[in-house]
Amino acid sequence: MTDRPSRESLIQHAFTEAGRIARSDDLLRRKLDTGSAGDPLPGLSGRSAGAAPPDGRAAKEHRRRGLQLLQIGRVGEAILVLRKSVLADAADPDAHYALGVALLRDGQFAAAATSLSQAIAHKPDFAIAYRDLGNALDRQSLDVEAMEAFRHALALSPKLTGVHQRLGELCELRSDTEGAIACFRQAAAATPNTTTGRLCLARALVLERETDAAASLLRKAIALDPTSSDLHNVLAALLVSEGRVEEAVEHYDTSLRLNPRLFGSWSGIVRAKKFRAADRPIIGRIEAVLAQGPLHDQERMILHFALGKIHDDLHEYAEAMRQFDAANDIRSLSLKTDRVGPAASVDWMIERFTPDLFDQLAPFRTADETPLLIVGMPRSGTTLVEQIVTSHPAIAAGDELPFWSARGAGWEGADGDGFTVAAARAAAREYLDLLRGIGPSAARVTDKLPFNFRRLGLLHLLLPDARIIHCRRHPVDTCLSIYTIPFRAKLDFVGSKADLAFCYQQYARLMDHWRAMLPPDRFLEVDYERLIADREAESRRLIAFTGLDWDNACLQPERNNRTIRTASAWQARQPVYASSVARWRNYKPWLGELRELLPDDPC
Repeated sequence: MTDRPSRESLIQHAFTEAGRIARSDDLLRRKLDTGSAGDPLPGLSGRSAGAAPPDGRAAKEHRRRGLQLLQIGRVGEAILVLRKSVLADAADPDAHYALGVALLRDGQFAAAATSLSQAIAHKPDFAIAYRDLGNALDRQSLDVEAMEAFRHALALSPKLTGVHQRLGELCELRSDTEGAIACFRQAAAATPNTTTGRLCLARALVLERETDAAASLLRKAIALDPTSSDLHNVLAALLVSEGRVEEAVEHYDTSLRLNPRLFGSWSGIVRAKKFRAADRPIIGRIEAVLAQGPLHDQERMILHFALGKIHDDLHEYAEAMRQFDAANDIRSLSLKTDRVGPAASVDWMIERFTPDLFDQLAPFRTADETPLLIVGMPRSGTTLVEQIVTSHPAIAAGDELPFWSARGAGWEGADGDGFTVAAARAAAREYLDLLRGIGPSAARVTDKLPFNFRRLGLLHLLLPDARIIHCRRHPVDTCLSIYTIPFRAKLDFVGSKADLAFCYQQYARLMDHWRAMLPPDRFLEVDYERLIADREAESRRLIAFTGLDWDNACLQPERNNRTIRTASAWQARQPVYASSVARWRNYKPWLGELRELLPDDPC
């Protein structure tokens, strides 16, 4: 595993105080966004105001020639010539920018970020340089840094629609739903009555849970622009979340036939169905995209995960693991697991959260039985459990709510800065308002963010009447499932079997503590294997724990028509099945460090 490039080396000059946009910036932006005849790369042909190059004529000529080479696809030669432009006039921001664009196109993202940072250092109001710096950082999976660059670009030039759109996608990946909605709506407002505008508005509507309106808008947009692969892709994802899988697969397939390099559609189609022998030609289609290149790491990773899923469905486990290993080798390049911090955090919570603390901080409590928290490791059955309990007419589905990830981070241990009775009660009221907005007349509302298991002490302290369902699954099945999924959100521990085993062990230590601390009438554990083996008994136990009367609808969770946004959307629409129990046995020869999680003599 390689270390991520340091922030300083990439953007040390990038985020200086921005001045007012120069008068020429508006023309520059329009040229870049719309294209300009006669200019090989719009916005780059002139020298910035006030520059005094040692050899301006040579610098300009090198830049002109380099941009011509870039335009006709001779990227390597363009880079060599553009480096001469920078050497001839090291103070010219356009020279650094042109080189940065060429490096970005060549896939040299770290070097591109350095050049673009230099352009910004010499011209702090260089909006499109901030934009492309964001793209270079984004390609390195430096999400936080990329988002900062994009925000600088938008502060200087609010009409950069593509920046609003990508910033919205990054906000969504980081569970910042409000931020994502705002970005998508700004992108839609900037380009009304266009395919891009309709697409972004639909994405905002999905996040606002207005799924019918989003689907209607997407269908109208496709009627107006049937060749848009992006529209078909987004509609397909929405249809999967609503259980309309066959229709979704058709739209995914249309999307891929229009654009075989729309990698999100490859990821979506393989998650949306079970592959049979008759589907084998799709393997050749994916392999052809891999062979064509050039592909960036993220794109190759998605294709390897897709191939792994298909081979797994076809019971070709050796080849499936080979593909999953290839995907994770790529994924691990952008991850750096911190083992010291999580272990120390678990130690601290075990030491800090005691019965005495709960007694001492009794004034922090807010009484309300609405919250029904469903926690556990990812892929442990949390979606199935939510599907069962929200089949009950008195329980509303909140899905994965990022509220406590944002609010609780600064209050770790209940004695952090700003943790007062007033602040605690305000946070509880805000959370309860969120839940009631989701289910205004519901007796219970679920919050299925799995990683809330990290904050059960804080949550029980603030909301002692909240009920907590902990989902457990065989540890190797859990980790193997995590290892084989291309999660939308970045999880630092997922890229290697050793890191997965370590993080699972820390999770297990912490859950042992919560099991001892939390009252049994507020903490229930459900084993995935028992739920599959005796669905009715376990379902009845779940509903009894909620304090509500039994409803037979809970025996047919596959008929629950709620929108599901997690990787388990397809599985949740199927009748409860046992094929995922003891799945690890299929991969026994290739478990690697995950063997640490097996008993000494597994049967």
